Amino acid sequence: MPSVPPLSDLRLARLVGLRLCHDISGVAGTVGNALELLDGAGGEAAELAVDAAAVLRRRLLLWRALLGGQGESALGTVLGLAAGEIAGGRASADAAALDAGIMVAEEVVPVLLTAMLLGGEALPRGGVVRLVGDPHREMAVLPEGQRAAWPPALLRAVAGAPLAGEPTGREVLSLWLAATAAAGSVRLSLAMAPGEGCAPLLLSIGE
Repeated sequence: MPSVPPLSDLRLARLVGLRLCHDISGVAGTVGNALELLDGAGGEAAELAVDAAAVLRRRLLLWRALLGGQGESALGTVLGLAAGEIAGGRASADAAALDAGIMVAEEVVPVLLTAMLLGGEALPRGGVVRLVGDPHREMAVLPEGQRAAWPPALLRAVAGAPLAGEPTGREVLSLWLAATAAAGSVRLSLAMAPGEGCAPLLLSIGE
């Protein structure tokens, strides 16, 4: 029996994930609308439930984009999907040097979003994930904060090396970054670290 090419595996994973996001987000929206009606009657429990439903919907929208279901989008829209989700809300994105209206190609959106979330994983004590560059040519993702350090799985993925053992849940984003970057013709590399800081992750687009 012939083996399945890696890109086919990626497409299947993407399609399954997108279908799950689609099916669950519809239910989440219905639950959220119903809870808003209950919230009108007051009650702390109802308020907490409304907030939880809103978080669930935002995360589903984020994962849909991570899977590649966002399409071409403005940079501000892409980064808005990750708001409150970088390092579990302990870190924020800073792309002030860039035009929020510049368009990001469909195949680059999941790569950029995954890189930003991994920037949050490099910040155990929170901080800022800075984004600079040109979404059409090369972007640099730079985590800044106490004890900033890229996850070991990301370092191996950039080097093209396999993981030391079976992948864990904490390593999924690094594997997904490598897979979507390869599919989207985005080359990953690490620049020289500034002093003792964390090295910027470079996304070279169209290479």
